[in-house]
Amino acid sequence: MKIIEIGVSDLKENKKFKEFYENQPIDELVDSIKSYGQLSPIHIDETNTIVNGYRVVEACRLLGIATVTAIVLPDNPGIPERIALNRYRNKTINDQLKEIREIFKMFPKKQGQRDSGDEPYDRAEKLSGALNSRWKGDVILNKVEYVLENDLEGDVLGKGIIAYNWKIDPCYDFLTKNMKIDLDNGYGFTQGLKDGTYSVSEVNRLITQRHSLDNKHQHTFSIPKKCNSYNMNCIDIVRIPDYLKKVMLLLTSIPYWLLKNYEEGESRQLGHEKTKEEYAMNIAVIFRELVKTLDDAANVIINIGETYIDGIGQGIPYLIKEYIERETSLVYKGTLIWSKKNPHPMGENVKRPVDSIEYLLWFVVDPKKSKYKVLTFPVEGKEAKVTNGARDVSYKGKVSKKSKSISKNYGKIKSHLKEQEVENIIVASVGKNHDIFKISEVGHPAAMSPMVPVTIILMLTDEGDLVFDPFGGTNVVGKVSLELNRQYLSTELSKKFFEIGCEMLLLGDENYDKESLDEINGIVYPGLKEDQGGQFPQAA
Repeated sequence: MKIIEIGVSDLKENKKFKEFYENQPIDELVDSIKSYGQLSPIHIDETNTIVNGYRVVEACRLLGIATVTAIVLPDNPGIPERIALNRYRNKTINDQLKEIREIFKMFPKKQGQRDSGDEPYDRAEKLSGALNSRWKGDVILNKVEYVLENDLEGDVLGKGIIAYNWKIDPCYDFLTKNMKIDLDNGYGFTQGLKDGTYSVSEVNRLITQRHSLDNKHQHTFSIPKKCNSYNMNCIDIVRIPDYLKKVMLLLTSIPYWLLKNYEEGESRQLGHEKTKEEYAMNIAVIFRELVKTLDDAANVIINIGETYIDGIGQGIPYLIKEYIERETSLVYKGTLIWSKKNPHPMGENVKRPVDSIEYLLWFVVDPKKSKYKVLTFPVEGKEAKVTNGARDVSYKGKVSKKSKSISKNYGKIKSHLKEQEVENIIVASVGKNHDIFKISEVGHPAAMSPMVPVTIILMLTDEGDLVFDPFGGTNVVGKVSLELNRQYLSTELSKKFFEIGCEMLLLGDENYDKESLDEINGIVYPGLKEDQGGQFPQAA
């Protein structure tokens, strides 16, 4: 190699060399050359074509410098030499991906061929050396090559590897297995990877979870003599004769108007009507059909929140009440209030007080027959306790032989009951339902608070009664129903939420503990009499 002085005007450019690395600002380089001169020579070939140093030449042109110092490279230098000369360059993510792809081209697969001499062609060793030992061994290097050759549009995986240190195996697993599962089933997680919502490891996990649930449950789910759940439109339940006039409590949270998108990509969802009147009518028409499932003594509780437009309440709960009264045979009895301990703002641009309540509209089939029980609530310091190291007395007066402690899940119910003071106000937190997210990290956009159904079910049903949630979602109502020894029925249109809901029912059945429930019953039903066969007295 020789070093020469050459006129800037005598230099030639090679588009492949020049555009291999992305353009970077040269202001600092201009200032450096202006102050200290050209500190590092450029590199050219024997035809005066610039191999490396395009930014230096551009800076000299801007400064009006006529000549530059250059090293003349022998033979016919190419991209590998350009890469070697830029080992310590501050490179962009795209620059690094280009280099890695070029290095794989530099050492092609030779199907067992040997270099000159007797030494075998060890491609993995050569690649590992050129990549500064970033990856080693045939297996991992082959996976790297596959990922780079089959990457998503925009080099999503390659950029994740460079910028966020994503591991190769999850990228390879996504491309060779999970992406097809996602696209074939329309889950939408690949799009989430593209738009940056998820990492590749998160997407693999979500696809695996979802696909496992899809293959675990069909469109119907049953725990004999305890619950049945159907992946179908709720009004179709009336086609099953077994459920006609059998439901003692219909408890549900209906889709709110203009607040939630419950299923990605689904058009004309209930709750997305153009007018609130159309929405209220659609809800009323549904309940007009569902009335056919109700026993004469049944109660109906509909959880609904207000919708605000530009900070102005739209009167949705009152409109729902009006339309159900007008379009169905249900009789309005009253409104229970769900008081939120930690209400969340709706993300509006208009400032207004944050809603701390939601409404539980209460309807009955026949006011003279509707089931209703007065509850008592534990007073702090005076409530019945379950302790270790002492014998316990059940609400029937039976003394246990062994000490017992209330199970964790019923302990939550007991704590919830301790917060309640009056029956028409239910105090419960807003927040993440951890049971749902343990089943699926996708969760549900508007799952009911896990404690809201407790007081309602205890107040309006007996053990063994059938509770129905037509908008079952992830079966929060169902899990509580099974824990309180009620039978349960649900319908859910979304297969995704139906699958999660099936797992919630299994969890509720697993949680059921008779002794712990006896403890709860002893608190809220002090009027239980032995001669009533375990049934609690009904209010007139």
